[in-house]
Amino acid sequence: MSQDDELFHVQLGKDHPNYQSVALRRRPGYVNYEVVEVDTEKLIHYSNQDIRGYVLAPVEDWQPAKREGIFCFLAPPGPREQPVEMPVISFNERDVVQYERKWRFFKKAVVYRLKYIGYTNGRHRTRYLYFAGAKQIPVMCHISEVDALKAHCAP
Repeated sequence: MSQDDELFHVQLGKDHPNYQSVALRRRPGYVNYEVVEVDTEKLIHYSNQDIRGYVLAPVEDWQPAKREGIFCFLAPPGPREQPVEMPVISFNERDVVQYERKWRFFKKAVVYRLKYIGYTNGRHRTRYLYFAGAKQIPVMCHISEVDALKAHCAP
């Protein structure tokens, strides 16, 4: 991945048709957000942990029109177009309670800490870039969550 000021270039897999890189730009107006380069596979792992029901299916399971739409959306911009904005995410933690049957009528509560990625925007972009072979991508994250994101998703 290379960077030109506020423009980041993401390398895709060699077998991706028509283009092998995508330019992503920083979203304007997000002054308390930092750009963090993350490992795409780790990002997808934590995205899959989202318990609010916002987990997207893998791109292979998308309808062809949806796949074609994001393919065109991420294609290199024309002379009067701007590159696409990078995903804006949050790194979240939440306590989850599960109940295990201890004895016949009694259940034991087990509490564990779930870590997950939530999206302000960019869920589809992230899934497609992973599908297209990107090993690392830039994302924007609030400065209060940057250290946790780096600890769990750094390349």
